[in-house]
Amino acid sequence: METMTVCSTSTVTILACQHIAKTFRENIYELSRIRKDWDPGYATSLNVWINDTIEKYYPDKIDFIDKEKFEEWHEVMVTGMQSLKVIRASIKVDFKNDKPFLKSFFETHGYNEFFSDAKNGDHRALCKFIVKFVTNMDEETRKKITSRNTPDFLFDKLIDCVDRVKNFDECFECMESEADLNVYGKKEVNQIYNTIQDICRVAMAYYQFDPIKRDLFNFYKVLVNL
Repeated sequence: METMTVCSTSTVTILACQHIAKTFRENIYELSRIRKDWDPGYATSLNVWINDTIEKYYPDKIDFIDKEKFEEWHEVMVTGMQSLKVIRASIKVDFKNDKPFLKSFFETHGYNEFFSDAKNGDHRALCKFIVKFVTNMDEETRKKITSRNTPDFLFDKLIDCVDRVKNFDECFECMESEADLNVYGKKEVNQIYNTIQDICRVAMAYYQFDPIKRDLFNFYKVLVNL
């Protein structure tokens, strides 16, 4: 019996599937070489299937997504993640001979708890990560880090992210809230999601050495970048 992964039925889930299906169709002549069942007809039918499903089950939900708001929210998330990554890399260089400090810092400021999920596109984990980092950052630790080669403005950027992210509750709700689908709708969205996940798995392997195209088939990166 085939096992199906149960996915979120939120609006952005189906929009991410739609976006990846469109990318798949645009690259089908290249991708058709690596799978016997991938051809232009299949790519077209997949897009039609997803578009019909959106029209059937999400007609009143798509218009509520404020694109400008999502773009601003994404900018905040990217800025936060970039600052956290740079600080992590910088202090690993500056304090490479102070292992106890590194261990304590990464534990106290959320790296051990949230870094892995956040860098892989988990928006909620990233938000919690930024908040924990700023909340637990005391002046003494900040001065210790910036006394080496890490610029102080990176910490100001994260403080700004915490202040701004409070304005984007509806973006998180849109990312996470489930659509009110009947049993048939949920089954159809799950089938689409599993189909797209299979495409992503193979396409990402094919584009291993082409990071730009590979990211176009990374479901969570596409989801966050909507």
